[in-house]
Amino acid sequence: MATFRYTGISRAGTSRKGILEADTAVLARRKLHEEGIFPFTLKEGTPERRGGFLPSLLRRADFLPLVTRQLATLLGAGVPLVGALQSVTTQVDDPESRQVLVDLQVAVREGAPLARAVEAHPETFPVLYASMVRAGEESGTLPLSLSRLADHLEEQARTRNRVRSALTYPLLMAVVASLVVVFLLTFVVPKIVGIFAHLGHALPLPTRILIGITDVLAASWWALLLLAAGAALGTRRYLATERGRMARDTLLLRLPLVGRLEHLSALSRFARTLSTLISGGIPVDRALRIVAPVVGNAVITEQIFASADRVVEGATLSESLRPHPEIPPTLVQMVAVGEESGALGDLLYRAADAMDEETNARLSRLLSLLEPLIILVMGTVVAFIVVSVLLPLLDISQIVR
Repeated sequence: MATFRYTGISRAGTSRKGILEADTAVLARRKLHEEGIFPFTLKEGTPERRGGFLPSLLRRADFLPLVTRQLATLLGAGVPLVGALQSVTTQVDDPESRQVLVDLQVAVREGAPLARAVEAHPETFPVLYASMVRAGEESGTLPLSLSRLADHLEEQARTRNRVRSALTYPLLMAVVASLVVVFLLTFVVPKIVGIFAHLGHALPLPTRILIGITDVLAASWWALLLLAAGAALGTRRYLATERGRMARDTLLLRLPLVGRLEHLSALSRFARTLSTLISGGIPVDRALRIVAPVVGNAVITEQIFASADRVVEGATLSESLRPHPEIPPTLVQMVAVGEESGALGDLLYRAADAMDEETNARLSRLLSLLEPLIILVMGTVVAFIVVSVLLPLLDISQIVR
């Protein structure tokens, strides 16, 4: 089944946009007509992300956790979805964020599922958000899904704040060290070069290396900028392909320290989302296909799709997961115990909590190592420049004596 993006107009005369799934474009148009939507454009593919990266990131950081928690609370208290969206909208100050909620209200009032309304705003709601909402709607546990999603988003916000606080001092040191480097390369090194050129004395090796670096940067800075821009553009286009995503995610899983964090985060998203789907009564094979795009790592996503195919063939969930190297044996064992006891959803949720705790512990250790590492690197660079400057001065003092 393919995914189609559309823009159109409803019978009420309001503009509509969003995505839907259908086998062909003809069936997609037929489905839209049945819903009272007359499409202007219909294109196959995932939604395009619009808006700058930084504004989108800031909106998610401040807007999503609060709104999601409020929606979960209101829906859990029995407030209808449209009424809950109206109540939340009145408490949002940012005009752009408020307009997003108004669009959700209009779509839901016209009969669209909340998941489809959310998918029409990919610049605000990540893929995980839409998938969790869809899982909650399909299983009839939307308040629970939103509550768990709010927990996840709040934990992400806490992690971001912890990382930001831990990086403040090292980044400040890096800025100061960079200013020192610029000052030395701009004012000190050229004067020393002029003095030794006048005296005709040979420069020490570190000084010659430093002068060579400054000469290259001074003569070819524009070429280096063009090369960096070209490399960034080429890398971005390559990573947009399926092969590029697979290569990137394979490398991420193999990196020391960071690889384990990536692995745990992907498995936690897998276990937590699958827990919500299975607890809502969704068949395992369908739940796996919904979960796979949410994981965020192409390698693990591919293995989950393969597991879904094995489940369709008659294998249990634990049997379908066991052959894949990126699914740890401990998780497979917990799945097997959950299948035998009939508490698979609960055990998957506990497994996700355990992986989140390990992720936080590893992240704390990594941040504690990162600060002295940045200081050490910058100190080494500054020390090299200082030595390169001082060695010729010492030679001058010897000549004078």
